[in-house]
This record gives sequence, structure tokens and C-alpha cells, in this order.
Amino acid sequence: MTALPVTGAVLDPRRAVLRLRRTRRGGLALHIAAVGLVAVGYYLAGRIGLELAYLDGAVAALWPPAGFGLAVLVLGGLRLWPGVVVGDLLLGDFSTPLPTVLAQTVGNTLALVVAAVLLRRLTAGRADLARVGDVLALVAAAVVAAVISGAIGPLALRLGNVVTAAELWGVVRTWILGDAAGVLVVAPAMLTWVAAGAAGIRRRDLPEAGVVLVALVVLSDLPPQRDVPYIVFPVLLWAALRFGPRGAATAILLVCSITVWNTAQSDGPFVRGSLTDSLLATQLFIATAAITSLVLAAVTAERARAAQALSAAEAAQRALAAEQAALRRVATLVASDVPPHRVFQQVTEEVGRLLGLPGGNVMQFDGPRAAIVVGAWSEDGAPRFPIGARIELDGDTLAPKVARSGRAQRVERYEEASGTYAAAVRAAGYRAGVAAPVTVGGSLWGVLTAVTTSDEPLAEGLEQRLCDFADLVAQALANADAYEKLAASRARVLQAGDAERRRLERNLHDGAQQRLVSVAIGLTVAGKKLDSDPDGARQILAGAQEDLSHGLAELRELARGLHPAVLTERGLGPALDSLLVRAPVPVEIAEMPAERLTPAVEAAAYYVVAEAIANVGKYAQASGAKVTVSRTDGAATVIVADDGVGGADAALGSGLHGLAARVESLHGRLRVESPPGGGTRVRADIPLG
Repeated sequence: MTALPVTGAVLDPRRAVLRLRRTRRGGLALHIAAVGLVAVGYYLAGRIGLELAYLDGAVAALWPPAGFGLAVLVLGGLRLWPGVVVGDLLLGDFSTPLPTVLAQTVGNTLALVVAAVLLRRLTAGRADLARVGDVLALVAAAVVAAVISGAIGPLALRLGNVVTAAELWGVVRTWILGDAAGVLVVAPAMLTWVAAGAAGIRRRDLPEAGVVLVALVVLSDLPPQRDVPYIVFPVLLWAALRFGPRGAATAILLVCSITVWNTAQSDGPFVRGSLTDSLLATQLFIATAAITSLVLAAVTAERARAAQALSAAEAAQRALAAEQAALRRVATLVASDVPPHRVFQQVTEEVGRLLGLPGGNVMQFDGPRAAIVVGAWSEDGAPRFPIGARIELDGDTLAPKVARSGRAQRVERYEEASGTYAAAVRAAGYRAGVAAPVTVGGSLWGVLTAVTTSDEPLAEGLEQRLCDFADLVAQALANADAYEKLAASRARVLQAGDAERRRLERNLHDGAQQRLVSVAIGLTVAGKKLDSDPDGARQILAGAQEDLSHGLAELRELARGLHPAVLTERGLGPALDSLLVRAPVPVEIAEMPAERLTPAVEAAAYYVVAEAIANVGKYAQASGAKVTVSRTDGAATVIVADDGVGGADAALGSGLHGLAARVESLHGRLRVESPPGGGTRVRADIPLG
């Protein structure tokens, strides 16, 4: 049992039980009242049927309680069946044996319950009779109800000796046709009016409806004319075509009631020489008029729905085409390498015009508590929040909700939102809005919003449509970021190239060039002393020979730094062995791929190791280093780690800038980790493709 809260006190279980009992008693009272109303309605319908009966109530061509009971059980549920029982007992003829009366009541109730279940199953609970299948289901339910009731009731009369064996078949036939006619006349009117109510009735249609009703009454009361008994049909069809199932059902109820009354008064086109013929003629008219009118009305309703669906589909196609055109225009702008602010302006205008919303903004988040308007549009030409405006992200408005959730949001009523930003939005005249997040590189960058000044509710699906434009904003930002990175990368490559040329020039000037100058001077001096001082000349030549050897060694070192021949001829492993022999600290090669890599990847890996080892010797104060070159997941990973002092800053070294540019040119990535006191770790991941 669920505990019921009691304000200001501890819950008393006894009070909770009493309250639950009162609730149950209230529901029971309502149910008893509903059953009582059904019983009264059923009884009154029966009295009307008896007034329309022939031979002082002995024979009924139309039995209204059958239609009333079926409609009630379909609309109100099967739990109202006791009302049918009570109403039927009130109509019972207790001058006949009590078992006969009870059997008739059981048969009538069972017939209506079975027919109601069948009708609800066949129509899926629809009661508007706006489909041909639903009308045919009603006809089937009418037949089932009439057959069940007609099988039990007359048999009870026969067993109670109320009718003779010779009269049994006539009673069965009249009973079945009367119940079926009652269902076809009364049930449609109740079902359609309860299902649709007064919805769709236009004031301009009321005069036409009045003309139809008058025409039906006049034509139904024409003097008996055997040759034109169905002269009322054009007006019935008019009602079906113009007013749908509700109009057709009303017209049928009116016409059939007048027809049965006239025939009972021995008047009208269906009076025949015998009572049996009059009954059959009247009931045939009822069935024909009801089924024809209801089917025609259902066909008309189906066509109207099809036309509405086609119109809606065409409108949706036009809206989709307009949306695709707007997206295409923005996408073209994004692809044309325009500045992001141009994209923001275009996106806000396209969103506002496409969605029919008078204002839009693109805002970039500036920390967790603020955002800056970077794009704005308003249909009146003056954005309420201009570009550059700073927005405080508080309360329950669009931007704060997107910032907190990272998902598209909507605000249906700004009057109910809290916060200073909500107050500013209300002051600007906006009533509701939707927003979509702008995500760049997996991070929430900002928000795209569209707002309205109308009190009309926002349409469904606006968030998803807005997200499509937000994705284009994100793409524009990503493109701009990519262009900036490309420009920076090109600048780094040029700087690295210039720095490398300056290094070569300096090394040549300070090293090999000085040696060669010294050799040239020594040879000149030796040539002058060759005759006068042969021994001195030989000493000078020996010094020149030594300088020349040193110069050649330095040139070889420079050439090895440009691109070692051993790397091309024998691969990365031997090239690193040759490089690390001259390393300033002991270096261990922990791992090397078994197979050769592509030339570009080997060159990049070689220079990563060379520059990293050079930096170890200059700055790391390390006792050793380790080199690892592995091949995993389609990429070569180069790691150079030392045990030095750490604290290296990759932003300060031109050598690492050049390496980063070389690695990035192969779509790779260079990372440097150098915590103070924790050594330095240089890692390059280079795709093998």
C-alpha cells in the first residue's frame, strides 16, 4: 500500500486507509451512477421503440435499445453491462413467465456485449465510422447482436408458451430484423457525435444543414407513392457528402424514425397489404438507407483524409526542399573559406527564415558562466542581442541549459524561466525558443539559438533541424582552425628550413671553411719556403694535411647530418648505430622493427632520434637514454627517453619545431613530456600509410 503524505504530521495509517476507502467509494458511486444512467437511457429508448411499434406495440420494425446499448458499451466500456440488464428488466413483460423475461434479458445483454467486443476489435476502438471498414464492422456487429438476441428471446417465448410453434419463425425474423435496424439507425448517431462532438462544425455550414433537415422531413412526409419510395435518397447522399459520417448518421436517424412512425400509422410509401410485408419493406428501406449513407460518408471521409495527407506530404516536401536549399547555401559558404563571422551571420538568417522564428544567435561560451554573441539576426533588422554582447549563463534559459547538458534544448515559456538572462530575454520580447550545441573537436564550443515572440507553441522537431545548421557552424570553425594550423605549420617549416640553413652556414664557416682557409695559407707558405727551408716547408705541409683531414671529417659529419648514406643503403637500425656511437651519453636501443619502413618514415624517425639525443647532450644532464622504435596498428612509434633533469619546453626549441613539422607532414604527431626532475620523453607517432 502506498503511504499518503500528511502535511505537518506523521502519517497515520488509519487515516490513509480511510482516505483510500473514500476514494474507492467515490469511484464505486460514479460507476453506480453511470449504470443508472444507462438503465434509464435504455428504458427510454425502449419506450420510444414501443411508440413506433405496430399493432399497439405488438410488433416493432425498429428496436432502438439495441443500438443504444451497443453504442454505450462501445463508448463507455463493457463494465456498464448492468445498466443494460436493469433497463431491459424494466421493459420486460412480467405478464409472461418470469424465466421467459429473464431469458430475454440474458439474450439481449449477451448479444450487445458480444457485438460491442466484436466492434471494438474490428475498429481498433474507433467510433467515428470514418472508414469503410469500420462501417462494415458495424453492420457485422448489428447482424451478430440481432442473431444472438433473436435466437434466445423467441426461444424463451416458445418455451414459456407465449407463442405457438407456428408463430416462432415469424417472431424470430421480426426480432432479428428489428434489432439489426435499431443498431443501424441509433448506434451510428451516438458513436459519431460522441467521437467527434461539435468539432469541425463551421458557422457557415449551419444554414445548409438546416436546409438538409427540412428537406428530409418534407420528403419523408410526402403522401404515399409506391413508385417513388426512395425519393429521400438524394438528400441522404447530400448529407453524407457534405457533412460526413456525423451528418449521415443524423439524417438516417431522422428519416428512419419518421418512416417507421408513418408506417405504424398506416401512412407512407411502405404500407402494404399485410403487416409482414409492411415490416419487411420498412426494414429493407432502413438497411439500404443506413448502409448506403454510412458507406458513402466513410468514402468521403477517407478521400478527405487522403487529400489532407497528400497536402501535408506536399507541404513537408516543400519544407524539406527549403531546408535542404538553406543547408546547401550555408554548406557552400562554409566550403568557400570565408571567415567564420560570415557563416554565423548567414546561419542565423537562414535558420530564422526557414523555421519562421524572428530571431537567432550564435554564442561562443566564454568559460562556464558566460557566453559572447558572435552572430545575430533579427527579422526587423536590429538584433536584440548584438554581436559582442556578453551573456551571463544563469537560470533556465537556452544557453545555460545547453552548457549544462551538451544537448539540444527548448524553452516553451520564458515567463517561467529564472535568472538575469531570462529577464533580459523577456525584456527583448521573446516568448520561447530552441537551441542546439556547437561542438568542435569533441568539445562544446558554443550554441545556436532561434527564438520567437509569438505565444503559439513551438513545432515539434525544431531541435533536430537546428542541429543540422549547428553542425555546419562547427564545420566552419573546424575549417578555420585547420587553415590556421596549416598556415602555422607552413611557417614552422619555413622557419625550420631557415634555421637549418643558418646552422649549416655557421658550421661550414666555423669548421670546414676555416680548416680549408688554414690549409690554403699553409700551402702558400710552404711553397715559398720549399727552396729556402725544406724542413720548415715539410712541417707546414704536415700541418696542412692534418687540417685537411679534420676538414674532411667535419664535412662528412655535416653530410651525415643532412642525410646519412647508411640510412638509405642499410636502413634505420645501422644508421642509428652509427649515430649513437658518437652520442654524448650512453644510449640503449631497446627495440627496432624487424622489417624496414618506408624511406620517408625512416628519415623522420632518424631525425627525431638525432635531435632528441643532441638535446640530451646539451640540456638534460642525463646519465643515459633509451631509444625505442616499434611498429603497431599501422604506425611507427619512436620514443627517446632520458633520466635527466626534465623541464624541457618544446615551444622554445627550433629543432623540435622542425621535427614537428616533418612528422606532421606525414600526418603524424610529435609529443614531448618533460616534468621537472622526471626526465624527458619525446614520442613521435608516424602513420605507415
